[in-house]
Amino acid sequence: MSHLLEEAEALEQRAAAGRVDYLAARLAREVVPGARLLDAGCGNGYAVEIWRERGVAAVGVDNSRYRLARWAALRRARTPLVLADAGRLPFADGAFDLVVSSGMIEHVGVVESSSPYRVAARPDQAGRRAAVVAELDRVTEPAGTLVVDCPNGSFPVDFWHGDRLGAFRIHPIPDPLLPRFADLSEWGRAAGRAARLLPLARRLSFRQVGSRWWGRLLAPLARLYLAVLDLALQLGWQALPARLQPYLVVAFRRPGAR
Repeated sequence: MSHLLEEAEALEQRAAAGRVDYLAARLAREVVPGARLLDAGCGNGYAVEIWRERGVAAVGVDNSRYRLARWAALRRARTPLVLADAGRLPFADGAFDLVVSSGMIEHVGVVESSSPYRVAARPDQAGRRAAVVAELDRVTEPAGTLVVDCPNGSFPVDFWHGDRLGAFRIHPIPDPLLPRFADLSEWGRAAGRAARLLPLARRLSFRQVGSRWWGRLLAPLARLYLAVLDLALQLGWQALPARLQPYLVVAFRRPGAR
C-alpha cells in the first residue's frame, strides 16, 4: 500500500511541475514575481511550493482533511494551505490576480465510489458547480484571470479517473462526472467572464496511460491528434477542439481585461 501511495504522490509531483511550467508560459503577463495566486483544489500542495519558489505569492486551498494530514506529514509549514470548501472561500473579493483550479470542478456535485469506480450526479450538481465558478470569480481581481481545467465531458474516454493508475473509463455524453466546454462557458458567463479554450501543447504528458503498453504505443498518435486540434484553435475554430479534446484548459476573463 505504501508503494502505491509513493507512486501516486510521485506522479502528482511531476504533474504539478508540468502544470506550473505550462501556465507560466501561457500566462506570462500574469505570472510575474509578487503576483497573488490561488491554487483551488491544490492537493498536496506541490504546485504551490513551485509557484512560491518562482517568486509568486501562491496560496493553496483544499477541502480534504487527508490532504491536510499529508501536508503536515511532509512538514510543509512554510507553504500556506487553507482547508476550505471551494464554494465558500475565506478570502476577500478580488484577493488574487490569478486563480487556478486543476482537476477539481468535476468532483463537485457527484458521489464517487471505488472498486469498481462509479460516479453519480447529485440532483443539484449544476447549481453547485456554477456556485464554485462564481466563488472563484469573486476572489479573482476583476482584471485578473481564472483558469479551470478538467477532462472533457464531450470526449467519450476519461483517462484520469479509475481504480488504478493508467486506467481509463468509457462514459456517456453527457457524463455525470465531467463537464463540457459549453457547461464551463455557461458558468463563466453567469459570473461575468468570457471563456477561452487554451491549447494543450505541453499540458498533457501521458504519464498515467504511459504506464501501460498500449499507452506507450498510442502516445505518438495522441500527440499528433492534439497538435491538429491546437492548430484548429490557432485558426479560430474553437468549437472543434471544444468537442474533441480529451482535456479542457479554460481561461476566464472579464470583457476588456488584458
